[in-house]
Amino acid sequence: MDVTLLGTLGWMPRDARETTCFAVREGPVLFLFDAGTGLRRLLDQPHAALLDGASEVHLFLSHYHLDHVCGLAYLSGVLPGRELVLHPPAETLTGVDPVAAVSELVRRPYNPADLADMRNVTVRPAGRENEVAGHTIRLRPQQHTDTSVSFRLDDELVVATDTPPDPQAIAFARGAGLWLHEAWYWADDPGLRDLPEPLRRGYAAHSEATAVAGLAAEAAVGRLILVHLNPLSDESAHLAMRDAARATFPRTDVVDDGTVASTNAAV
Repeated sequence: MDVTLLGTLGWMPRDARETTCFAVREGPVLFLFDAGTGLRRLLDQPHAALLDGASEVHLFLSHYHLDHVCGLAYLSGVLPGRELVLHPPAETLTGVDPVAAVSELVRRPYNPADLADMRNVTVRPAGRENEVAGHTIRLRPQQHTDTSVSFRLDDELVVATDTPPDPQAIAFARGAGLWLHEAWYWADDPGLRDLPEPLRRGYAAHSEATAVAGLAAEAAVGRLILVHLNPLSDESAHLAMRDAARATFPRTDVVDDGTVASTNAAV
């Protein structure tokens, strides 16, 4: 299974990185995880090829923060006329009515059309375990500033963004070929010394990279890619964070937007 990382930053896009969006094409089915600004990359080659011949498109949302859902405003341009099944997390997982939440995001005057008018979009909330086009997609609630969820696609891929490091995630991710896990900073990050007080709460709601590497080691995943990177850090800081995590879990990477990563750890 191949995963295309369309957007690897959190909060806001910068330079060559967009906000969170990941794509998996399996036969005629395209799975998308989160609708950050990275969704727009489906307009450009080579990523537009992910849509060629795709008879089903399923978009899963981890939560409703704007950096993860702003791409919903792009749907008429990125997926014009294409049937889309939108899977927000079920209310039992987040405490939020998913249909009401998505309808509030996609409505006038913030969007040219209300969600109810977009006849090609079907909202189908996702529970803890879902069978979709012959694949099993599991969801697990996480604690963030608001409740988010992580995803497990079959035994191949786990996606965990907008969460502090959580030991309970070890069992959920165990044995997966690839874990995409957010990392916002690392313990020895020199920038932490000068961090403005208003930002500290946000850091606490995200993940420290060496702790994430420890989770990956215990879960015995094939490979860890750090995502939802901090846009206030530059590329050298992202690589320093990667190197710090590798001391705990050597198969840790930071990759460019547009990278296609295999869930086969040997690739």
